[in-house]
Amino acid sequence: MSQWITSACVLKTFGTILAICMRFKSFTNIMCQFQILIRFVFIAVLLAGSKVTGQSELEPLVVEASKGADAGDADQSPEKESSSDATSKGTEGSKDGTDPKEEARKAEVKALNGERELIQARMSLRAEKFKEEIAALKEEKELLALENSLARERLSQELAELKAENERLSVKMDALNKEISLAGLESKKALTEELAALKLEEERLILSNSILAKKMEGELTGLRLEDTRLKLKRTTLDIEVAELQAKLSMKEKGDLVDNIVYRDGETMYLQEPFVDGVLHVSDRRIALNGPIWSGLADYVSERVNFFNNESVEYPIFLVIDSSPGGSVMSGYKILKSMHGSMAPVFVVVKSYAASMAASIATLAERSYSYPNAVILHHQISWGVSGNLTQQREFLEEAEEWWRRVARPVAEKMDLTLDEFIALMYDKNSDGDWREFGDRAQELKWIDQVVDRIWEMSVDKNPDQFGRSIIFAEGALEESLDEEGKPFMALPRLEPFDFYYLYNPDEYYRLR
Repeated sequence: MSQWITSACVLKTFGTILAICMRFKSFTNIMCQFQILIRFVFIAVLLAGSKVTGQSELEPLVVEASKGADAGDADQSPEKESSSDATSKGTEGSKDGTDPKEEARKAEVKALNGERELIQARMSLRAEKFKEEIAALKEEKELLALENSLARERLSQELAELKAENERLSVKMDALNKEISLAGLESKKALTEELAALKLEEERLILSNSILAKKMEGELTGLRLEDTRLKLKRTTLDIEVAELQAKLSMKEKGDLVDNIVYRDGETMYLQEPFVDGVLHVSDRRIALNGPIWSGLADYVSERVNFFNNESVEYPIFLVIDSSPGGSVMSGYKILKSMHGSMAPVFVVVKSYAASMAASIATLAERSYSYPNAVILHHQISWGVSGNLTQQREFLEEAEEWWRRVARPVAEKMDLTLDEFIALMYDKNSDGDWREFGDRAQELKWIDQVVDRIWEMSVDKNPDQFGRSIIFAEGALEESLDEEGKPFMALPRLEPFDFYYLYNPDEYYRLR
């Protein structure tokens, strides 16, 4: 019971000290008071434990000893009584007649009483020591209370200073707000005046633009009239040029007839021109060199028709010395002229045929090539401009042209179009699949590799009359750019047309 009372007193003391600590606002003061509280609780617990221990450590031993003696006397059975009587009778001859167990128990109780007294003495000394510590803690508590009071006063003074500073800043803020309001009014007034000036300037510019528009409209009308007059004059000049060209053509044909030179003294035409490893090229010869454009396509088509009108029995030779390709539509026109010819049209590659020129050589009825001539196939590639919709439409048209031109080449190679494209990039990372003539024959790009070509063509004397009409005359001229690099400007394409051209050094450029 005394233990519960002591614990209740300790808890009550703890609650009181905790309430005192909660009155302080400073965290430092709370921590100091909490340390003091912990010390008080520790001392109270030790004191309560010492009182309880002083009684409970000794009393149970005495009680147990006495109970053990009583129980030993009460629990003796008749047999034990008889034996003890016999034993007592046997030991009656002892001098003092005392029990040794009783003597041992008394000695143990005496030792326990001595130990109890010793513990009580130690607890008295410890209690005096705790009293001294409590006195020191009280002094420390008073000192902390004094420090807390001083800190409270200092904080109160700082708070007062902060309030004064806040009031001063509020006054200053009010003054600034008034200044800002005044400045805003002035700025608004200035902006209003500037806006009015801008509106006046805008009205003046609108009026000026209207006057200029009327003036430009009049000038444009005059320019349109002048353009119409120039078109009429140009039409007249075109008619005159056509008449002169016709006259010149008739004159050249007359010169051709009057100035024939035969290599062997007679013209020889063969239905099968490849004889004994030699390709015989007759005067039914058409040169295809340089970029393919509309003028060259017209030149080739006209001469295919010319030679067909002469004879459909003997082959026509389309000789490619060097061509990088060119216009898809112009090349397609040449292909259709070749396929529509009654006389067979054979293609001969002497040096280099790329892009559209390579397609012409591959899709010919029959094609020949030197072993070291180069044939190059690749995809249509040329830069485009315009918005995204225009670029998308251009791409769709280019893909359609690519399918129409490249699919026949792939079919001749026994490939699909996708397989043909894949092999291009397997051969070369840039997609430019180029092969020599002997390898091109294995790929079915050409039909026959020849080591010798016998030119039997008829020509005017070049030293006297210049080149014949059977050779294509150069319609494109080389120029220099701003950096001094030579280039050749390509003619504009017709709508829906594309250049199919191998141009790694950008020698050929759009106008």
